[in-house]
Amino acid sequence: METNGIKHLEHYFYSDFHTNGKFDFPIVKKQMIDLSELKLIRYSSTKSKETTDRDATIHFFEYDDRYDEIWKSPDSYMDKLRQYKQLMTPDFSMYSNIALALQIFNTFRTRWLGAYWQRNGLTVIPTVSWSDEWSYEFCFDGIEPGSVVALSTMGCMDVKNQFMTGYIEMCKAIDPKLIICYAKPFEEMGNYADVIEVPYQRNVRIAHAIERNED
Repeated sequence: METNGIKHLEHYFYSDFHTNGKFDFPIVKKQMIDLSELKLIRYSSTKSKETTDRDATIHFFEYDDRYDEIWKSPDSYMDKLRQYKQLMTPDFSMYSNIALALQIFNTFRTRWLGAYWQRNGLTVIPTVSWSDEWSYEFCFDGIEPGSVVALSTMGCMDVKNQFMTGYIEMCKAIDPKLIICYAKPFEEMGNYADVIEVPYQRNVRIAHAIERNED
């Protein structure tokens, strides 16, 4: 059992990605993201082969256990993910009431997978999330400044002040070119960066060009 566990972790022990931050998170590099017609589908709605949604962007704004399989065996799902136009990195849970060590690990996991997918030729949008001020020390690391990033406001309506404090810190740290917000954004978010709202649905298509961000 112990040998199998070590075998499973070999990827992560010996990865040679460029890193930054106190905890050496792999860096998800800035890429050209196609926003002319943004169609989002949940990871749990993807198909192993012969999908008809090759123009879609995969998102992971759902329960962690629906995509934890990707972390456990990243190579096993590479062909499945290659079928789609681009994908966001997993949104592993970041809550202020879970151990800080687990928050650090979950941030590492999303960055590692994003960097690994890029290395294998996939187009990746980094997802960014935070909890309280203790997480600011690491939760914005591993994302190249000026990137298009994704986040979600689901479950944040009752903690708006805490969310906005972290949001402002994120904008300072990453200076995102554009933010894709899954669920309704707070009005104030647009004061700090350009924001695209993606309605909270199972799968959704935004069928219009984002003109000011085409350059």
